[in-house]
Amino acid sequence: MNRKIFFAIGVAVVIAGVSAGLSLATPGAGTVTAEFARATRAHFHVNASSASDVVVSEVSYAAGGYSGWHSHPGKVVVGVQRGAFTLYRGDDPTCTGTTYTAGQVFVERPSVVYYGRNESTTTAAVLNATFFKVPVAGSVRIDQPAPGNCPF
Repeated sequence: MNRKIFFAIGVAVVIAGVSAGLSLATPGAGTVTAEFARATRAHFHVNASSASDVVVSEVSYAAGGYSGWHSHPGKVVVGVQRGAFTLYRGDDPTCTGTTYTAGQVFVERPSVVYYGRNESTTTAAVLNATFFKVPVAGSVRIDQPAPGNCPF
């Protein structure tokens, strides 16, 4: 069982390093998403009680593009392929973003509200993401209202 989980995570990380992406935002702007792969696995349960999808996407954010406030049904492993991307959390009262640059990886946790944006005025950001525990044929993201801790 552990070998299957490590194998699946390893495959996801390799795929994320080569392609993948972050979900569209609410309301997003300057964002293009390309889903590269989706697979339903009845026997691969990442703390899931039923079958779920693992989705691999690539998301491009134009200069100034943003995701909007959102959450995810499961964990998301994100790699920054090109440019830089700043991620804000809805539970941070100071609205202090964390900026990730090309080659860095971060994780978005389920049920946490996030807002991401490309703060560059000249360079696009390209993210590769692997989404776990996505409802079969469902959305990788859940649109969320602004939590009120940030001015956007």
